[in-house]
Formats: sequence, C-alpha cells, structure tokens
Amino acid sequence: MMVEVIRNLHRRTLNHHIIINYRSRPERDYRIEHSQMKSNFLGTLITVAVIINDGFAFVPATSRTSARLKRMKLSSSYQPKHVLFSTAEQSETDTKKNAEVGSKEDWLESDLLAKLENFQTSTDDVVHPMMEPDMQLLDEDFVLTTKSEIENDPALNLLSSELSVWKHLRKNPLRSDGGLPLDIILQRTWDTVEDIWQHLRRIPFEKGWAELSSESQLTRKTVVVLGSGWASHALLKVADCQKLRIIVVSPINHFVFTPMLASASVGTVEYRSMTEAVRAANPMIDQYIEGKAVSVDVKQKYVDVQLNSLLDGLVEGTPPTIRLDYDHLVVSVGSRVDDRGVPGADRALRLKSCDDARKLRTAVGECFEYASRPDCRGDSVESVVERTKRVTFLIVGGGPTGVELAGELHDLFEDVTRKHKGTYPNLRGNTRVILAHGGPDLVPQFEPALRQEALRSMKEKGIQVMLNTRVMELGDGFARLSSKKVDPTTGIILEEREESILPLGLAVWCAGTAPVPFVSDLLSQLPPEARYSDGRVKVDRWMRAPMEDKSLLGSVIVLGDAAAFDEMGDGVLLPATAQVAGQAGAYVARLLSRGFDLESTPPLLPCVDPEMQNPCDVFYDPQLTRWLRFRGFDFSPPFRFLNLGMLAYTGGGEALSQVQLGDVPILSVAGSVSYLLWRSVYLVKQVATRNRILVTFDWWKSKLFGRDITRL
Repeated sequence: MMVEVIRNLHRRTLNHHIIINYRSRPERDYRIEHSQMKSNFLGTLITVAVIINDGFAFVPATSRTSARLKRMKLSSSYQPKHVLFSTAEQSETDTKKNAEVGSKEDWLESDLLAKLENFQTSTDDVVHPMMEPDMQLLDEDFVLTTKSEIENDPALNLLSSELSVWKHLRKNPLRSDGGLPLDIILQRTWDTVEDIWQHLRRIPFEKGWAELSSESQLTRKTVVVLGSGWASHALLKVADCQKLRIIVVSPINHFVFTPMLASASVGTVEYRSMTEAVRAANPMIDQYIEGKAVSVDVKQKYVDVQLNSLLDGLVEGTPPTIRLDYDHLVVSVGSRVDDRGVPGADRALRLKSCDDARKLRTAVGECFEYASRPDCRGDSVESVVERTKRVTFLIVGGGPTGVELAGELHDLFEDVTRKHKGTYPNLRGNTRVILAHGGPDLVPQFEPALRQEALRSMKEKGIQVMLNTRVMELGDGFARLSSKKVDPTTGIILEEREESILPLGLAVWCAGTAPVPFVSDLLSQLPPEARYSDGRVKVDRWMRAPMEDKSLLGSVIVLGDAAAFDEMGDGVLLPATAQVAGQAGAYVARLLSRGFDLESTPPLLPCVDPEMQNPCDVFYDPQLTRWLRFRGFDFSPPFRFLNLGMLAYTGGGEALSQVQLGDVPILSVAGSVSYLLWRSVYLVKQVATRNRILVTFDWWKSKLFGRDITRL
C-alpha cells in the first residue's frame, strides 16, 4: 500500500514547481523545475515541502532529485525505512506518531493529497520573505511556513521525518559496516569500465585504420584546454575526441609528474623519465598550441593566445597573438609561487616545473664547486665558516615539497661527500640543510603522529628544522629570519619573536601559491560571487564558473589550483593538490563526453524522455544514453573527491605513508616499509609504461653508480 501511495504522489507532483527555503541562510533558495522531477520511479522517496523554524527544508522529490540538491546534502542511497520511520534522533513522541501513521496506510494518500491541495498558493507576483529578490512565486508553488501544521498532523509529521534522518546522516553518513564510501567506489569502478571502452574505441583511429567522418568533424564541440598539468592531462586521457574537438594551449609542451621534481633536482631520476608530451597523452586531440592565454571574452566565447617565441635568435620578430573560439573553455592554468611581501624573494629558486628542477640541479652543483675553490680550502676557522656558508641550503616551507626536497638533498650530500667514492669528500661535515616553516608542525596535511615522525626523521639525519619561523628578507648570501621565542624552562612557544641572520649559499622557495594573472582577467568578467578571498575562481559542484548570463553557464570550467571548490558546502575547500586536480579533470572529461547540458542545474542528459516533442540534437548518443540511464544518470552527478591518502619522502630510505579511502584510514606508517610503499605507488602512478621503465632504470642507476652531478 505504501508503495502505491508514493507512486500516486509522485504522479501528482510531476507538473509542480517546489520552492525550497533555507531559513537560516536565505540566499540558498532553489526552484526545482518539473522537468527535473520526471526521472524513473525506481527508488522514489516522497517528502513534503516544509519549512520549519530551525532552518531545514525538504521537497517532494525522487531519491535522485534529492541527491541533486547541491547544498542540502541529501543522500541518494536512502532506503525507505530511513525516510518514512523514526531514527535515533527522533523523540519518543515522533516514534509513536510514525507507528500510528504506519498502521493507517489506507487513509494516508487521501489525507496527504488533501494537505497538498490546501497549501497556500499565490497568483500574484509576490516575493516570499525568504526568497531571493529575483525569484517569483508561480501558480503551482507550494509554500508551507508554520511548524505547527507539521507537528500536529501525523501524515505531514511522518513525511517530514526526513529532517531527523538528514541531521543524523550529516554526523554519521550512510556507509558500509567498514565505513567505506562504497557509493563513490562503485561509481568510479563503472567510470573506469567506461574509460577502458573509450580507449578501446580510440585504437583504430590512433593506428590509422579508421578516420572520423566529415559529419563528426563538423558537429564536434570545440573545447579549449588551458594548461598541461594534472587536471588537463587527466582530461586529455579520458576525453572522447570523436565528440569533442580539443585544442590544448600551454607554454609547456609536456606533463610533469610533479611529486618527483625533488628527485629530479638532485639527479635521482632524469627529467624526461617523469614527463609525457601533450600530443602523446591523446594522439586524437585536434591541436596543441605552444603559448599562453593572455585574455578571454566570456560573452563572445573566445580566448587570445600569445604564442611562444621559438627559434630564439634565429627568427626575427615578435610572435603573434591568435584568437581561438570555443564552446567550452577549461581553465587549468595552475598557480605561481606566492612570495609577495618578502624582499629579495626573487633570489630564491622554485620547484614547480622541470625548468625549476634543472636550474636547482645546476645551482647545487655550482655551490659545490664554489665551496671547493682555493680561497676557502684549509682548516682555518675563516675557511671552514666560508666553506660551510657556500654549501648551506635554506628551504622555505615545511609542506610535502619542502620535506621531500630536504630529504633528497640529504641523500645527495651523503652520496657526493663519501670518502674515496664521493666527488666532493672535502666537503663532508660542511654541508647543511635548513628547513624553515612558519607553522608549528611539518607536513600539516598529515595526521599528528606522522608530523612528529617527520620532525624526528629530519633531525635524526642532521637536517636543521626551524618551526614557527618566517623569512623576512633574502639577500646576497644571507636570509633574515623571524622566529617565535621558546620559554627555556617550560618549552612553551611564546608570541614574542626574535630575528636572526642566516648565512647561506642557496635558498629554495616551497611555500605558498597564488593565482596566475590570467585568472584575474577571467574574474573581471565574472560576477562578484565568483571571486574567492585568495583570488581563485569559485566553482559549483560541476566545476562550472558562475556567469552573469545564465545561458553561458557551463561554457567556462575551472580546474586545479585556479579553482576554489567547496564540496560539502561548509566553507572548507578541497586542497590544491595533484590528486584533486587529476580526479576533477577526469570528471570533467566524462561530463563533456557524455553530452550533458551544462546550462541546466544539475546538468541534464540530452533526450532522456522518449516522449519529448523536441528532436534530439546532433550530440545525442542512444547507446551512451541508455548506459547512463542504467546507471541512474538522467542528471549528472556532482564531482566527489575520493581521498586516497598522501605520501612524502623524508630521506635516508624513509618515507611517510598515510593511506586512506575517503575518510576511512587504511594505513599510517613511517620508515623503511613506508619507503617501499612510496616507491611502489609513485612507480604505478606514472602515466605510461615508458615512464615506469625509465624511472625504474634511473633508480637502479643512481643506486649502483651514484647521482650524476654533471652540469650540462
């Protein structure tokens, strides 16, 4: 009987608009159009559009529609018993009411429909006090604003009990017994199957056995991808180039496995072993243009590109600027090092690209040579002090990059200063690595136990760690530091600071990032709410940038370090890491390849209703549509990040490993066992078999013959 009641209610509400009001945050109002209510009935759960005084609201909807309410956090995995009956947070009175209603299913449908018919409607252009100013009530809108109407009515109380479930699940999300996010894992598994099929379909075109038809080439949407980092590379790997005409614009013609830049900067691995050319990532992309975007017009949908200067010194003239039209612009331009406010910070080297690693590798070798000159040889105090200064390396920033670089430099020094076998045995005992970090803990992204293990490992290797320390100035051969004082008796860190001068030979800046100039130009054309406080672009749950003109929604997608993404709607942004960027890039590739209408919210799969009067457009793929509808994707699911954990090398054959699946910890370990895991994961995560073979060879080569410090 209950199922029939729900079915009938579902049919009765198909042609109505529902107003959702969120009392405590009135700017979060939504209208669910009737087209969004026409999904399959399978798993339908009905609730009533209610507004109660503690600030929660719910709507008549299918379970899928509930999952699409992007800021309400309703789980699509609800089972009927969770919604229709009591939960742990419900009062005893509510439980009795629900039991009473459960025994009166014969009158539930008529009573509830009567309540729906008696809801106050308005035919005037009236703005509800908690609605957005530009949102008008329609004739079909239901608005219920009194709490007593719900509490005093068993039927409404029963159907509004989803409130308690929602509040409970915010604290205790529905998962398996082990707490694993099985819904995300299942979704990623099916996505992987889809990606494999896509790669198999690509083989005949890559081998030259088949060519795209002229019709396909004319109807493909143009997607301009800015950048060649993690997000862009993941997008290229997954995108269906039979449906998308992809143009990649980047001043760098390759993808870099950035976690191994520290290893490349000291010669543990070679640069080419951890890179992949843009064109090799997906041979079916339409074009790669070596240059950088300098301006964009989001209304006219074009981007201006300044081409790189090639054959410098051989070809005269300034490289031209070209204009590219697009249907979708994917902005994944990365970030730059944030060293603002520190005089002389431009003297420090960086570690964000292969060019940075090459410069650092050369500079390290030059420091060794500089410290080996005759003017500082000998055992006098002055000679020892000067020699030590020339091979003192300051690393600014105690995140994973800074810690890994400190560990790699330690290994290099141990290698090249070995007696009889090392290249610079005379420098043994003079080399210093100093790690300055502004916070109280190294690698704050890791759990506390691993942070302490990182500190212990650094100190054990002789690496000097300076916590709660800021770099105030970098000069020629020195750094001015400001550190918090420590009480000598209690060991408590005080708020008072003291300054010191550190003589050094080389500084590497691994602290902080900031948006690149192109992001500022893009934000100048977006509405004010698109700007996050740190200058990044706020994106919605489908990675779309906000637009003044709603018809342009979905034309600009922002990924990676340029995007500020609040997955849970609680103000906490996802970190700007390679893992987040890679998953988001693959997600957007599927979103575009599947043909979702990005102008609608949530994005709608085209031609999902066989009874539609409007014909399907040229992008309609009946086989793909059936597959996606089988998966329940009449509407695109939002992006959901699956955290797999973090790894960091600390030197001396030791590493930190924090392995997790979502929020569920799997393994936290440090030391040599973690080092094996670190190497295994980094080897597997290489983007191609070629890279895995080359990296393995480099590791064996550096182990057998030592690191090559030749400066070329």
